[in-house]
Amino acid sequence: MKLFTLAAVVALAFCATVSSKHIESKTADKDFLIKQKFILEILQHIYQDDVWVTKYDSSYYEYKPWEHVADYHQHEVLQNFFELWQHKPMHDDEVFSVMYDRHLDYAVGLARLFYLAKDWDTLTHAVFWARQHANKHLFVYALTVVGLHRPDMKGIVYPAIYEVLPWYFFDVETLEKAEQYRMHNFHQVKQLDNIYNIAIKSNYSNVYGSMHDDHDLAYFLEDVGLNAFYYYYNLDYPFWAKGVEGVELNNDRRGELWIFTYWQLLARYYLERLSHDLGEIESFDIYGTVPHGYHSGLRYYSGVSFPGRDNDYKFYHVENMEHMRRLHVISRRIMDFIDDQHSSDVKVVNMLGNILHGNVDSVNLKHYKSIAYEYKLIVNEGKPYGKYHETLPTTHMHFETSLRDPLFFQISKDIIEYYWLLAASFPEYTVHDYQFEGVKIVNVQMPDHLTTYFDYFESDISNAVNVEMPVDGSNDPLVNFGRNSQHAGHSFVVKARQNRLNHKPFQIQMEVSSDKTQMAVVKIFVGPHQVGSDKYHYIEQNYMNFFELEHFAVNLVAGSNVITRNSDDFSWWVDDRTTYFELYKKVMDAINSDYKFQLNQNEAHCGAPQRLMLPIGRKGGMPYQFFFMVYPYHEPAVRQHTGYDPVVSCGVGSGARWVDSMPFGFPFNRPVKHGYYFDVDNFHFEPVVIVHKEDTHNVV
Repeated sequence: MKLFTLAAVVALAFCATVSSKHIESKTADKDFLIKQKFILEILQHIYQDDVWVTKYDSSYYEYKPWEHVADYHQHEVLQNFFELWQHKPMHDDEVFSVMYDRHLDYAVGLARLFYLAKDWDTLTHAVFWARQHANKHLFVYALTVVGLHRPDMKGIVYPAIYEVLPWYFFDVETLEKAEQYRMHNFHQVKQLDNIYNIAIKSNYSNVYGSMHDDHDLAYFLEDVGLNAFYYYYNLDYPFWAKGVEGVELNNDRRGELWIFTYWQLLARYYLERLSHDLGEIESFDIYGTVPHGYHSGLRYYSGVSFPGRDNDYKFYHVENMEHMRRLHVISRRIMDFIDDQHSSDVKVVNMLGNILHGNVDSVNLKHYKSIAYEYKLIVNEGKPYGKYHETLPTTHMHFETSLRDPLFFQISKDIIEYYWLLAASFPEYTVHDYQFEGVKIVNVQMPDHLTTYFDYFESDISNAVNVEMPVDGSNDPLVNFGRNSQHAGHSFVVKARQNRLNHKPFQIQMEVSSDKTQMAVVKIFVGPHQVGSDKYHYIEQNYMNFFELEHFAVNLVAGSNVITRNSDDFSWWVDDRTTYFELYKKVMDAINSDYKFQLNQNEAHCGAPQRLMLPIGRKGGMPYQFFFMVYPYHEPAVRQHTGYDPVVSCGVGSGARWVDSMPFGFPFNRPVKHGYYFDVDNFHFEPVVIVHKEDTHNVV
């Protein structure tokens, strides 16, 4: 039986171009819905093993994967994990972080166990075993990685990670209130459609006052969508995995993509800082005093708070000497690599990215190690914790929480500086590299100002509430279906309500003339506003601060072309995630009625949150600059969206994710020493003002 049944396809057209943002949909069939239901069930109330609503047969409870090795491909590679687990299992009395070498062994072993399962029945047994016995954070990490990569799980919708593990996204005050509602039997909470429905106002970590100016950006740094994006990016491209034959991760230029991702995070953060008059991102001085502290307000499920850092903190102390010496050695080796390069090919950038990341595609992982990892160890200032006396992980040791601390961006800036040093050794782009003979941007029309605002966003944090055993004979269809967020036979949903940054949709219209019919590529960036009249100096000083908004192919016809693009249709930006509760209802309706469960990429895990497309701006308006370019189409080695189904997959490892073969970030991917080279007909700068409607972002 085929996994999906084809449904209606919705086409988005402009001129003669099809958007690279896929909004086609497919309807899930019965086999798919069974898988989807299992994933939703298995990730509920992750730290409780005794609240199953679905009745699994005894084979699940008695299952031990090492007794069924014939059910796994390449089972010999699992032997080390089986031995490790039987001698030293990892349970919830430890705080898991994939950054720790010992923990990584468990994560890789468990992920391989899931991935190598020969069929769905074996996989569900292995998953159920791990859900019952393994450390729960480890379990979620391994299951999510495999869910993003196993061919028979393409299209399965995972609940957002901030709803599976709310402890890593919402402050202790929010989670305490959620638990109190259940403890007090939802006293004075009215039922709506037989469901207790609670919304708790949730704040950012600076609600009681910012520790420093950078902390004013807590609404951005702690945004659940941004942190989820970073989490999933690191699971799409795990540093410890090459990918399997045919879908190797390096097919996607993973090293170059790593550099580009961090560069763009820095550029986007810098634009946000400008709205607050914070200026340049500071460099991280590992030998000096770090003026900016951070206390996340987060708490692990065990009740232990995440370690924090006071203002004016020093990392230069005896416990860090070994890490700092290693950092110095790694830095010198990376500089030697840069100095030895005599090519400006993107392959060199890809090599450097893999080296900086420290992934298994590094040209010599033993020699170069991982400078990103070494920085994490230096700033991981938690105290010894647990039976193995490992350091209690700080926010830097989890992908879910890394972006929250402004120090992350200071460290990232230092690391990406190696890329700019490499790029500075490449020949500078000239007019010949920029111009597109016979093509001219005649005119660009866009609103004279763009508007941002805060609006309420609700996340389902029911997983944070401990629940009792399911009640037999409930008349609640959700409970009977398998949802175990229930109290006395009635479902409940607890939501965290936050003010998140958003913007009003806008439209861009470009008039482009071409002397012939030909394929082209359009890019749109946003950057700092130009100060003064010296445009060339402005470009030379800000090339690294432009943030890419859109990138798509277009078929130009001879003569005039009008290209219209709505912000809602920009590629790689995704809508807010459907909540866990709503997902459950949709799957239930699809199984029990004629409702069609639609599968598409509108909320793809690999996309960035659309609501963070624009920097916040100011009440009275903040000037920025948009940059538009049209350049010749360079076909990639594997044409975009081939070799995988883009309706249900991000195509990780396919080598077919990208529009063209040009370097990521072109034309700003090399230092600009002669700004007047940008005086070509196919480039266009357009000033714009971003107006913020109000400044409230904590709700108290």
